[in-house]
Amino acid sequence: MSNVSAYTTFKQTYETGKEIAGKYQHLYTRSLLFYIFSFINQGLAYLSIYPIFVALFSTPVETRTALMWLLLFVVFTGLSGISRWFAHDFDYTGTLPRVMHDLRIKLGEKLRTMPLERLGRYKTGELNSSLSSNVDESVTMLGMISGMFLDVVITPLVVVMGLFFIDWRMAVIVMVMMPLAMPLYKRKRQSGMAEKTDMGRANAALESNIIEYIQGLAVLRATNQTGTNAKRLYEGIIHVRDLQKSKVFKTNILMLMLDALILVTLIVIGFLGSLWVGNATMSVAAVAAVLVMVSRLMEPLSIFLAITAVMDIMSASFKRVKEVLAVAPLDVDELQVGISSYDVEFKSVDFRYHGQEEEALKGVSVLIPGQSMTAFVGPSGSGKTTMTKLMMRYADPQKGAIEIGGADIRQMSQEYLLSMFAVVFQDVYLFDESIIENIRMAKPGASDEEVKDAARAAHCHEFIERLPDGYDTGVGDIGGSLSGGERQRISIARAILKDAPIVILDEPTAALDTESEVAVQNAIDKLVKDKTVIVIAHRLSTISGADNILVIDNGEIVESGKHDELIAGRGKYFDMWSAQQRVKEWHISA
Repeated sequence: MSNVSAYTTFKQTYETGKEIAGKYQHLYTRSLLFYIFSFINQGLAYLSIYPIFVALFSTPVETRTALMWLLLFVVFTGLSGISRWFAHDFDYTGTLPRVMHDLRIKLGEKLRTMPLERLGRYKTGELNSSLSSNVDESVTMLGMISGMFLDVVITPLVVVMGLFFIDWRMAVIVMVMMPLAMPLYKRKRQSGMAEKTDMGRANAALESNIIEYIQGLAVLRATNQTGTNAKRLYEGIIHVRDLQKSKVFKTNILMLMLDALILVTLIVIGFLGSLWVGNATMSVAAVAAVLVMVSRLMEPLSIFLAITAVMDIMSASFKRVKEVLAVAPLDVDELQVGISSYDVEFKSVDFRYHGQEEEALKGVSVLIPGQSMTAFVGPSGSGKTTMTKLMMRYADPQKGAIEIGGADIRQMSQEYLLSMFAVVFQDVYLFDESIIENIRMAKPGASDEEVKDAARAAHCHEFIERLPDGYDTGVGDIGGSLSGGERQRISIARAILKDAPIVILDEPTAALDTESEVAVQNAIDKLVKDKTVIVIAHRLSTISGADNILVIDNGEIVESGKHDELIAGRGKYFDMWSAQQRVKEWHISA
């Protein structure tokens, strides 16, 4: 039973190793074959000790026989060392870094094609952990762990088989005692996998909490809440500490039990060997040789449980990597011909976010004409942003369809679909690169002059030229070295450079001062010329000239029309407009 368990575990480890190795799995398999050959020779070297001892204990000493077997011992040991060197070829020749590189490339490709709705379920720290530490832990021990496992299994197997030719009683003792380690091994594997999985999740959550805390530290200091809001971070640190303490305790107990088993085995062999020598059924040379051989076997056996810990780390880490790789991209039924118009139509669309009971959109049907301005208005959480996300296939609706130019967006590749959209968000994200590279991101092949033309159109050329390094000025982490208005105009320059036929504006002037708002509005006027424009608006005065206004409430379109028509209808839009006008009057009176 124990042999079956050992075989099963090795087979699982081998299959996992092949999966991790990917296109290099033939090198991984070759490495294992060299390990097997190495440990067979190591077992034969141990067995050579017996005839050496027999020759040395003979009267007179059989020097020539002892030297011959000593030479064989050296040959077997040399073959074992050479084979192990070639087995480590998988580790030392740069294959492991290539495996890690390929695995990270696969993860990167997966992040590019993963549905954004699915991507949004991950915390930043979880994905960071998968791309960095989980890949390292999966790959780094790939060659070594298999070699360590084979050392524990093959060398003792060769020695036990040889012991039957020396003294079957000693072989039986070893065969009985060594499998007693299997319950300890099973216990370690059962608890170890759960521990490693829990530790992986705890470390990923802690990493996410650390990132969140550091990114929000400026706000926390400003509100004097650095201690209060560190509670979740502190709890994460305590949770990791408690898991580590529990792991150390369990591991130490099992290691003590294994050490006790090794000691008992040696005592039993010594005791019974002495009795058999006393009644002349075994030679002193045989007892001495078996004790030496078995004591040498105890070294790999003593690290048996340590091997399981490394195996658990590798398996748990790769499991997390596989979970990311297993996320299926959205199905695409490729459109064979391009589209010529850019109207957007929702056809009876129902959509519910993962894990939510309430529908975010309910039976939404609307046609947004091409080369027109359509505004989405309504309270927060009403479904405005969800509609824009679904246009870009953030996720597929549970019911209904979305079409652009009469073609279902599910027939379009991600690259083709997103090439039709330019988006200016309220919260602008800039990468920690130079300004010119942040703008050029929209069109990687654009020349410097094209980038500067877009910047001029976005009314940001002047302030960029005043910066110390001009267009080569770094924007800092998340664009932190620039003001909100400056970041917004760079975002618009990026959208102008892309020159996409559909433009989505998510309240881009909401948080700006008057001067910045004027500059950004002028930039937007350049961006939206001859485009299909969709604006998410909270300040209704900014969209009063829209061709069509959709009033969205609780996931449904409750009103639509031009500004004057909606005011005359004295419905939801009229109430929102009146409320904002009263706020303006209150400010003026105050």
